[in-house]
Amino acid sequence: PPAELMLAVKKRNYSDTVVAVQSGRTKLLKIPISIDDEKIETIADSVAEKIKRFWETKVLSLNPANTENITDTIYRHTQVSFFPYVGTNHRLSGNVINDYSFNIFGGYSRGVRKLEIGGLFNIDRDDVEGFQFAGGFNAVGGKVSAVQFAGLANLNLDSVKGAQFAGLINMNWNSSQKFSGAGIINITNGNSMGSQLAGHGNLTMGDQQGPHIAGLFNLATANGGPVQVAGMMNFAGRNFKGTQAGGIFNFVGNEIHGAQIGGLINVAAARISGVQVSGLINYATNVNGVQIGFLNVADSVHGVPLGFLSFVVKGYHKIELSADEIFYTNLAFRTGVSHFYNIFTVGVKPGSFEEDETFWTFGYGIGTAPRLTRWLNLNVDVTTSQIVKGDNIDAINLLNKVFVGVEFEPAKKIGLAVGITLNGQVTDATYGQYPELFTDYTPDIRYDHTYSNDLNLKMWWGGKVGLRFL
Repeated sequence: PPAELMLAVKKRNYSDTVVAVQSGRTKLLKIPISIDDEKIETIADSVAEKIKRFWETKVLSLNPANTENITDTIYRHTQVSFFPYVGTNHRLSGNVINDYSFNIFGGYSRGVRKLEIGGLFNIDRDDVEGFQFAGGFNAVGGKVSAVQFAGLANLNLDSVKGAQFAGLINMNWNSSQKFSGAGIINITNGNSMGSQLAGHGNLTMGDQQGPHIAGLFNLATANGGPVQVAGMMNFAGRNFKGTQAGGIFNFVGNEIHGAQIGGLINVAAARISGVQVSGLINYATNVNGVQIGFLNVADSVHGVPLGFLSFVVKGYHKIELSADEIFYTNLAFRTGVSHFYNIFTVGVKPGSFEEDETFWTFGYGIGTAPRLTRWLNLNVDVTTSQIVKGDNIDAINLLNKVFVGVEFEPAKKIGLAVGITLNGQVTDATYGQYPELFTDYTPDIRYDHTYSNDLNLKMWWGGKVGLRFL
């Protein structure tokens, strides 16, 4: 060397060694180095650590000899490069933090503090602040406190406190905040505290604490909220606070406080405090609120299940054998909760052997049975049934009933129901082959009118008595 200098030798897991080199020295200089036990690194065997190690050593370390062995950081105002190491920072690119970084095709640096632009890609070993733009992808090994734009992907190994926009994918190994927008998918290996918008899906391997909207699915393996909206499926592995709206399916692994709105199925594995609305099935272990769906299933309900069929394990179940003024044998099943239940009913009226005039009915209804005393309930039921002779259902012949009565419970799981009914028979006035319904008893018809749509309505008062079990 032309003048005296200090030469530093650095290698990972070895002690740093500094020697003085005299000016004018021409002979080789032998510099011994030794292992430093305190610096020896241990690598965990977990899959997550192996993936992260691969990124650090293979993807984000384009010159391992420098990046792994030299820990010193150089700060520069501006750098320009065509490709990694083909630029103003040369072979020390991975050790330089730049204020402004301009990469014609692609560049590599330790970090950026204000602005980085890459025609194809930007690769940074540590933190990035400010703005980062890439025609292809941005890959950052440290924290991102910036706005990232990428034509294809933003790939970050630590947390992101800024906003992300990618044509295909945003992948963050740690937490993400503020906003992530991707044409296909947003993946967060930690917690997501901001908003996420994706053409296909949002995947969070931790807690979701911001609204997620996706064309196909939203998935949070831990807690979720406040909003998940997806064209196909929403999933929260633990608790959820807020609203899930899925075109097909919503699932919460534990409790949900809020609403589930699903095109086909809603599932709350534990408790829901709020409302479930689906086109087909609602399921929750415990319901404190409302279920609205074709089929509602729960273990217990403190609220109302509204649907074609509601089955509550610890709810209201009754089998009824009854008779009225027209049909002497009726069988009905009531299911739901006492203040709102579904009724499925069938009935039969045997005819004479000569004329073979056996009538039968099948129908559906709803009702309520508020308790008046410990052994007495009020009953209000509304049912509608189709009357059939043999197998003839050629025309409408509906028997509609409003029943108001009481149910005595002299013993557990046994009840006697009595009350009055308001009956309305709807028939087609243009159909002339209806059989005679009133063969044994003819009630006092209080109303008989044919409307402009050719439907005839006959109304009369009647009564019903029945035995109930369960």
